[in-house]
Amino acid sequence: MIKIYKPELKRSSTGVRAQAIYEYNGSKNVLWYEVEEKYSDYLTIERADAFLVGLLFYAIKKGEDIEVHAPLSERLFYTINKYLAELIAEVHGYKKIRVYCEELTSDLVRNEGAVGMGLSCGIDSFATLIDHLEDDCPKNYEVTHFTFFNVGSNGDVGGEGARALFAERAKNARAYSEEFGYKFITVDSNISEILNSIYASTHTIRSMSAVLVLQKLFKCYYYASAYPIKDFKLRKNSMGSYDIFNLSMLSTESLSLFSSCANKTRVEKTKMVGNFRPAYKYLNVCVNDNNNCGRCPKCLRTLLTLELFGKLKEFESVFNLEAYEANRNMYINQVIAEHQSNVYSREIFEEMKRQNFKFPSSSK
Repeated sequence: MIKIYKPELKRSSTGVRAQAIYEYNGSKNVLWYEVEEKYSDYLTIERADAFLVGLLFYAIKKGEDIEVHAPLSERLFYTINKYLAELIAEVHGYKKIRVYCEELTSDLVRNEGAVGMGLSCGIDSFATLIDHLEDDCPKNYEVTHFTFFNVGSNGDVGGEGARALFAERAKNARAYSEEFGYKFITVDSNISEILNSIYASTHTIRSMSAVLVLQKLFKCYYYASAYPIKDFKLRKNSMGSYDIFNLSMLSTESLSLFSSCANKTRVEKTKMVGNFRPAYKYLNVCVNDNNNCGRCPKCLRTLLTLELFGKLKEFESVFNLEAYEANRNMYINQVIAEHQSNVYSREIFEEMKRQNFKFPSSSK
């Protein structure tokens, strides 16, 4: 049995933390989420929601039930026990676990009515923003806050190296937020050190635990979809492939979570970003560094798609286009070879065929 105790606030040398002690096999440890002092009033310690979600995969992996000794949102208790825990266990080949709690509440958490989304300045996040700047977005659903989390994307298992990369990567998103008048919140956490697992297979619950700790701020939150609905699939190595389900199961009475742009392919989202002027300065997709190397898989995928829509020149200030040109034909060959097995290669290949793209002679 894993026991989660009542969350509390604690100041650190770098900010304010919402933290909860959890106990397993007689050993007690702490899961924490940290924000800047100015956002500390929004840390939600009246519920254990964030901590249950944050430790859910940890418990499933160990095959241990969870006992929550703190108030817990009734909806979250219901959806995790009835649907989500069993599904995650099934996908990963573990046994089903159960959550126990004697302090369930369906009372609403009073919040500021804010609308949030993560801003990595990548294709998915910019597409989410663009989608909510359009005329058909009701005013109450327009984005008010950007977030940037250290929950695994900077390093699967955390540590100081990941924390340093988190701080460096946040600079670009913070600069965008300041230029265009959005509030920007960073959340640091030790969840990666605790889970000690591959980020891609757990990213949704990691990220949403950081959102749930801010229930006093957000009424709804957009989590950028990685896959379109038509590619919904229970993939062990990519939790994002079934986010349209996950996010519904992780919503509470007070907070609605949405898989944004789930009706669009990556190619369609890249086309949207290609027409978005602020992205010409801020787009960052690189897996190697903060300078869009032009040769890594994500840079190549993005640049080839932008080329298809005639938008390469617009992004010359944020990409190494010389490196792209040197690797372009090799990547086109890869797209052709993988178009039946890789979702993103298939999308690009289909767009190439639609446009009667002139393939390099080496690709024929």
